[in-house]
Amino acid sequence: MAVKIKLKRLGKIREPYYRIVVADARTKRDGRAIEEIGKYHPKAEPSLIEVNSERVQHWLSVGAQPTDPVRVLLKITGDWQKFTGEPGSEGTLRTAEPRADKKERFAAAAKESLASKEAKEAKESRAGTQARAARPARDGAARDGAAKGSTAKDGAKADAEETRAAEAAGDDAADAKAAAEDPGSGA
Repeated sequence: MAVKIKLKRLGKIREPYYRIVVADARTKRDGRAIEEIGKYHPKAEPSLIEVNSERVQHWLSVGAQPTDPVRVLLKITGDWQKFTGEPGSEGTLRTAEPRADKKERFAAAAKESLASKEAKEAKESRAGTQARAARPARDGAARDGAAKGSTAKDGAKADAEETRAAEAAGDDAADAKAAAEDPGSGA
C-alpha cells in the first residue's frame, strides 16, 4: 500500500485551512486518513504551521512520501532536512508574537482612548476660548452691518413708496389743472 503525507482541506470558501495527514494514496483529498500529524493555516499572518516532528520522522522512515506542498512545509519546519541529513534542520519557520492578555489589551486601549479624548477636549477648549475672544467683535460688526443694511433697505423701500405717492398725486394734480384750463372737456 502506497502511503502519502498530504494536505486535507477544511474551512470555508476563501478561508481554507489544512490538516497534514498520513493517508493511503488512493483515497480522496479530504477522505479518510490514517493519522493526523499537523495543521497548516495559510491565511494567518505569519502562516501557522504546526507539525508533530516525531510522527513525521516515523512516517518518512517507513516510506511515506510527502506531496510537493507538504514537502515545502516540512522544509520550512526543518523536518525534511532532518530526515535527509541536509544542513538547516532548524528550519525557517516564523512564529507570531504571543498575544497579550485580553484584560491587558483592553486596559491599554482604554487608557489610549481616554488620553486621546482628553487631548481632543483640551484642544477644543483652547480653540474655543480663542474663537470666543475673536467672535464677539466679528459678530457685533456683522450685526451692525446687518442692521445698517436692513435700515438701508427699509429706507430704500420708503423712498420708493414716497416717489410712487408723489407721482400719483402729481397725476391727480395734473388732471385737475388740465380740467380747469379746458372747461369744455366735460370733466
